[in-house]
Amino acid sequence: MSAPTGTVWRARTALVLEAVGAVATVGPVLAVIEVCRELLDGDPDGGRIGRLVLVVAAAAVAGLAAQLMGRVLSKEAGARTQEALLRAVTGRLRGARAARPLHAAWKEHGTTLGRDIVSTGVMVGRAGSELLSACLVFALSIGYLFWVDWLMALITLAPILIGFGVFGFISARFFREMASDYAASISGIDEVRPTVGLPDRVNPAGTRARTAAATRRSAARLADVTDRFSEFFLVRIGSLLGGRALAEIAFSPLTVLVFVLFGGTLLTRSQWLDPADLIPFLLVGAGLAAPLLAITYFVEELGEGKKAAARLGRFASGAAAATGTPDTADGAAAQAEPVPGPALELPERGVLTVVATTDAGADSVIDRLLADTPAERLAAVEVDPAVVIGPIGAYLTADRTDTDAAAAERAARTAGCHDTIAALPRGYAAIAGAEAPQSYPELQRLALARLLAADHEVVLLDERAFPGSPDTVRAAVADLRDRATVVVVATGPPAVVDGALVVTEAGKVVASGSYDELTGPGSPYAGLLAPVGGPRRAADPVAPSTGSAGSPALQEVPR
Repeated sequence: MSAPTGTVWRARTALVLEAVGAVATVGPVLAVIEVCRELLDGDPDGGRIGRLVLVVAAAAVAGLAAQLMGRVLSKEAGARTQEALLRAVTGRLRGARAARPLHAAWKEHGTTLGRDIVSTGVMVGRAGSELLSACLVFALSIGYLFWVDWLMALITLAPILIGFGVFGFISARFFREMASDYAASISGIDEVRPTVGLPDRVNPAGTRARTAAATRRSAARLADVTDRFSEFFLVRIGSLLGGRALAEIAFSPLTVLVFVLFGGTLLTRSQWLDPADLIPFLLVGAGLAAPLLAITYFVEELGEGKKAAARLGRFASGAAAATGTPDTADGAAAQAEPVPGPALELPERGVLTVVATTDAGADSVIDRLLADTPAERLAAVEVDPAVVIGPIGAYLTADRTDTDAAAAERAARTAGCHDTIAALPRGYAAIAGAEAPQSYPELQRLALARLLAADHEVVLLDERAFPGSPDTVRAAVADLRDRATVVVVATGPPAVVDGALVVTEAGKVVASGSYDELTGPGSPYAGLLAPVGGPRRAADPVAPSTGSAGSPALQEVPR
């Protein structure tokens, strides 16, 4: 996936400015230290001190300006990268012919799209430039210390090198032991599962008692194995955390100061080092841990950003398609060919309700409609969770040619999610997932509101996406029926019974007609189509659910 326009030069310019800012930041500090050394000298040079003061002032101003410009450009580069990735991902989502294969692809990617977009933006906008700045600060500080005195510089670096060595050794041992012992430890848990032989399963006499006894024995063994695994895991984690604690103690400014004072005392007594030359090591040495820890942090961010960018690139290009197949009883991977759905004759305007006898039948109807209808004509809310990324208001108006906030609010009211959005601190500007955690019903209502806010020729509504909320479907159909062809798919008594009605079974249309015709006396489909409490028409007045707290619209439902 190519970089968005204007991002590359901004990112590169930000790197250069961060490098200039790093040099200009270290420069004044080193100049101040040199002034202190000059003043502590027996015969200070006034001219040299004046020149150093001018260098400090000029470098401070130049460093501040360079850093401000670099931060602005890097922030813009990160924002442009996130926007480009968001457009690519949403384009992939909108271009998907069916939601179920796409959801399977998400599982294969093993990623959260929003988090990966943020990680990639951070990598482009901050991690690279900050890493360069920290490396330059550390390198310039070390170079200056070696310029003052190489032996004292080695003494100053000694605790940092020791800390790295200790943590690296303990980490390597931890991962080596985990690679060899973890699998053996976790496999012990699988070995204690209760097993009941075939004769016990087929012989009804005493089967319940033997099964209960086997379960009790397995539970006792499982408790012992779990305790041993917990002890193993705690020991390994304890050793890793202990090594990290030792490394942090070695990195601490206090440890560096102890080494500097102890080594400096020995070198000054041996007349290797002047007392005034200890000042750079006391001031600069104590701060060496900060850029070093920043380097480790930004290296980690850079690695996570590269992985996220690779995952997003594969997802946006559609290179990683879902290939998962269910396991059969004998362990072989096999997948039955889905039954093709029936071809539907869609009305020019109005409502067509399709009632399938099974969930698989409803899926085949939806897949056939998605395959037969051009993507630019069709909009759908299926049973799979909708993907809502970015500001809620921008998501609701994504399919419109404008960003009419009033249209977004009207659609949200019809879909029953306006009150939930309005209750957020930033309302329609809230970021979905970060500032506005969404349950499954809320995600589907937002997808429905986005559909209602735009004009589409064909609209597909899967009633399974709105469990326990038939009024939501009726309100949406009442809003859409005069401006689109609305196809409502159900697997039981439909929420909308006016308009044409079709019953499908095993990929075929087995009955069609009006609701009254299909539920009349002697009809074999009366039990399938008749809703509890009598039929409701989409044209009937409906009080759309507001989605307020405590209502069924906001309760989590199993998916």
